[in-house]
Amino acid sequence: MKCPLALVGSAFIAAALPLAAAEPTALAGVADEETTIPSGQIRDYQRGSGDVLFVRHQTDRWYRLQLTEGCLGTLRSFDALVFQGSNPGGRIDRFTRVIQPAYNVSCQIESIRRSAAPPQIDSRSPVTLD
Repeated sequence: MKCPLALVGSAFIAAALPLAAAEPTALAGVADEETTIPSGQIRDYQRGSGDVLFVRHQTDRWYRLQLTEGCLGTLRSFDALVFQGSNPGGRIDRFTRVIQPAYNVSCQIESIRRSAAPPQIDSRSPVTLD
């Protein structure tokens, strides 16, 4: 009788581990909550470290996008970005793909969080590029 309870307890703990890993990491200058970007134009974008991209919406709000790990690889600069999604209203969400047409690279967005301007824009920004 003790074995089944131990197995159930182990299964419960194992099932809870992925949920704990999914919690966003606290980052200075970046909101803890996931969000979406309203429809409209992306006015600016800045590359962070690894697969992080900072984008500025036409309302001058900045967002930190975490893209699929390894997707941006060694790309150093972007001529243009295309945001392609299935949302009919044009909202950017986690189902939107970020495409860099010149290099034929397409990345899935894993996380979108509101952010202060990145340090390339504001040298006093608390945001790190990670």
